[in-house]
Amino acid sequence: MSSPLYDLHYHRLEKVRWDMADIPFDQIDRDAVSQETLDFVRVNCLMELSSLYATRMFLRDFRDNPDFCQFQSIWYFEEMRHYLVLREYLKVFGLEPDFTTLDQYDTELSPAPWPNTLAMHWCGELRLGRWYLNWARAADEPVLELIFRRIAEDEFRHAQCYEDFMHQALETDPTLLSAFANTAKWMLVNPQGDKHPTTYREGSDDGQAVIDHIGGYQAFLHRVQQMVPVDDELSLEKRVLKTLSRLAGEELASRSDLVRLTLRLNQETEKSQAS
Repeated sequence: MSSPLYDLHYHRLEKVRWDMADIPFDQIDRDAVSQETLDFVRVNCLMELSSLYATRMFLRDFRDNPDFCQFQSIWYFEEMRHYLVLREYLKVFGLEPDFTTLDQYDTELSPAPWPNTLAMHWCGELRLGRWYLNWARAADEPVLELIFRRIAEDEFRHAQCYEDFMHQALETDPTLLSAFANTAKWMLVNPQGDKHPTTYREGSDDGQAVIDHIGGYQAFLHRVQQMVPVDDELSLEKRVLKTLSRLAGEELASRSDLVRLTLRLNQETEKSQAS
């Protein structure tokens, strides 16, 4: 039986965890921040609040995996810290979200197969890490650059944790590779579509995504598209293919290889279910 990953991740992440006291809010250069940037940060802040809705989903859909549910205590804390640090930044300008109105953003995520959810979040964290690094490089204000870099580091570490849970799950049930590979393929195709828990409308009870409740999201998305280079998606694809190659025990050098793998796994699943 595998050792619990919660123990490993707790101690590993504890050693590198940053604190709000590390952020010099009193040194913010107000003149280096445009209204457009503040609008961007505000939408970003409210999107980070969606970790609350995701955590409810995780604890519900992964209830048979206490190890993963324990890990959520770490993930939830660190993700909500992203919301808080961005809120504290906005507070300097008097533009923080009104706490009394936060219920209007609440979104109930529908039940879904946990293997697909796990792979979706793994890819999503890898993508978000790259986004935050680009936002850090583009930031004209030093404190905001620091915040974006700290969040990027968290997202990459979270992706590694989810990858570890995928590997552990495959040790118990190798057939889960099909769900992981199919979800990864779906995440790599048309990344501007509904490919993140905050943008995935089919994953909510009322057919609305988190972003549908946040004013200014379209301007936010337009700026993201301008700031994220094509090379980032190529880098993400290489990272995903490298990991899936290890999990599948065969080299996946291209997206076409991944497509062939999913077709073969789907056929094997169909034969197994028919017998």
